[in-house]
Amino acid sequence: MSDEVKDIVRTAVEELINETMSPRQISKHFAVHEAKLHFVPVRYRVLQGLLQSLSIKFGNFIEKLIALVVERDTCVDELPASGKKIRLLTNPRTDTLIDEYITARQQPNSPDQCDTEFQTLLNTIFQIESQSSDEEKNSVTRDVDALFKTQDGEIVYLEIKYNDDHDTGKFVDINRKFLKTYAGLIGYLEITDISMFTPILYYLNPTKRYGPIYTPSSNIYRGNQLFEHYFEIKYSDIDFYLRTIGEDPEVLALFDEAYKAVRYTHKRSNSMFNP
Repeated sequence: MSDEVKDIVRTAVEELINETMSPRQISKHFAVHEAKLHFVPVRYRVLQGLLQSLSIKFGNFIEKLIALVVERDTCVDELPASGKKIRLLTNPRTDTLIDEYITARQQPNSPDQCDTEFQTLLNTIFQIESQSSDEEKNSVTRDVDALFKTQDGEIVYLEIKYNDDHDTGKFVDINRKFLKTYAGLIGYLEITDISMFTPILYYLNPTKRYGPIYTPSSNIYRGNQLFEHYFEIKYSDIDFYLRTIGEDPEVLALFDEAYKAVRYTHKRSNSMFNP
């Protein structure tokens, strides 16, 4: 395993820990827990809350991780909007079209496979967006998980999730957001050839739960599929290091420092046990 892979994963971990367990967040948690009566010491309740926040943000960590892969992999060029929250313009007709597509795919008479319907939708979205002026469009701000260009000129938009074990409502929202971000990116990137702009819903976990209800299998990548198709960095290295990173001395040191900040740095002003 290369040092580059270790650095990518550690960087993503460090960013998430520093964001979640910053002095501001620690003070915020203390303010909440100091107001509650409990026999568990405040500091340990704060630490528990911070660790729980880290667990909840694991999906955000995966997004940061893949965004770093896109940034550093030598086989692709990261585009400026990758990993950022950006303003996109879309025609209201496109929004309606996507909503109608999502609803239609939920009906009992909809076909099990959606390859044809999905491609027809993308073609129609492209026609509407490429032929509409900015004055005809509405503005919306969306997160672009990852965006890159391959050596042969293909532009790839990634919507990144850890796995597809979401509840039904959230699964619908993921696909809706995926399609609406794709639509907005057509004008933002000034796409002129739809065949060179590929939307991919990517799950780091290869285990499959949902079938191709809204997005066909050709636009869903799982596990090593994305890495084998586009990247030089190996999925197996990422997977192995993620499974063992909890014992990495540098990562353990990050958690140790966060614990010290909670245990020793913050002082309760109203505690009779403080000098």
